[in-house]
Amino acid sequence: MRKKSGFAVWAAVVSLTAAFPALAAPTGPGAPPEPEKYDARTLERLEDNRIEYDELPDLVHEYNPNMSVAWDTYMSMKDDYAGMVTELESQYWHVKATTDAAVSAAKLLGDQSIAAPVLMLDKTYRSTIQSMRDVVNKWDTNRQATGSLKNIERQIVAGAQSAMIGYDTIRQNIATLETMVKLYEQQAAMANRQAALGMATENNLASANSSLLAAQTQLASLREQQESVRRTLCLLLGYDPDANPEICPVPEFDMARLAGMNLEEDTKKAIGNNQTLIAQRTSPKGTTNDRIAARSRMIQEGDQKLTIEMQRLYQDVQDKKAAYDAACTGFEAARLNHDASERQYRLGLLSDVQYIGTQISFYQKKAERDSANLNLLQAMETYDWAILGFAEVSD
Repeated sequence: MRKKSGFAVWAAVVSLTAAFPALAAPTGPGAPPEPEKYDARTLERLEDNRIEYDELPDLVHEYNPNMSVAWDTYMSMKDDYAGMVTELESQYWHVKATTDAAVSAAKLLGDQSIAAPVLMLDKTYRSTIQSMRDVVNKWDTNRQATGSLKNIERQIVAGAQSAMIGYDTIRQNIATLETMVKLYEQQAAMANRQAALGMATENNLASANSSLLAAQTQLASLREQQESVRRTLCLLLGYDPDANPEICPVPEFDMARLAGMNLEEDTKKAIGNNQTLIAQRTSPKGTTNDRIAARSRMIQEGDQKLTIEMQRLYQDVQDKKAAYDAACTGFEAARLNHDASERQYRLGLLSDVQYIGTQISFYQKKAERDSANLNLLQAMETYDWAILGFAEVSD
């Protein structure tokens, strides 16, 4: 097959438009990460079949099937593009020979206008090669080229964080309910014995059985929700949904993150990073006064809407922190009461019914504290994602 001339290759490159094909999600994790990208400890953690909260960004990047295919496609495009540059460089001699011939003819005939178009072509050809070579050299760090992929990846990470926080919330609630079901069973059994002895009313018996039934129903519902969230998290991280990786508990919220909040500065960053507002600021200015004014109003309104949203998200973090503090206070009081009831029960100063009542209160308060901790974490993550540009600007 005859090789294409430099001009044909050049024409093909000039008309090239990059487009990603539709991505079909394969089953199971993506290809193993490249060892040189991570230290040995990090690589081991990524491949240990355990999902840990701080690993989510790397797990999404390496194993989410759509992102894995998208990044592979993007990098293979780099190889193709580099090949085109090499082809152009190898064919430059055609252009150089034509240029030299034109320059010689111009000198021979004493007419420089003969060489001018060819010299311009030579300059344009070399400039095109250099520009394309620069693109290849900056391929991995080109913000414009990788921006959309990174934005999608960050949205998936945010979704994975929410799923894992939701899963851990459900897991904690299940553990609490399992304990409370046992306590309610004991409470109902005692109520039945007391009713048989005429020591409890029908209302006491109905109340105990109602509490037990409600806890059992809620427990069954939570187990269904847990499985649904587990499958979602597996899909986001590239696991087969029927697989059973270990989903580790979400760590306690780091209160130091609250000290880093600065609403005014964070809002400026959020406005600068938000893709909707960037699109508004880079939209055509218009050619009439009305269009220019309308565009200016649109930009101002967008900034105001995001400012209000950042205020809402900031306040939500503060509210969740206050709720967490209240839950901690409630749990501490319940813990002290629980410890005291343990001693009193051993000394025979509490009845079985009273003792179980203090146990139930303790586990309820513990569940409230644990849930408040995860709610605070979710609010903080949402706020931080908004700073990075992922807050909705309503119409």
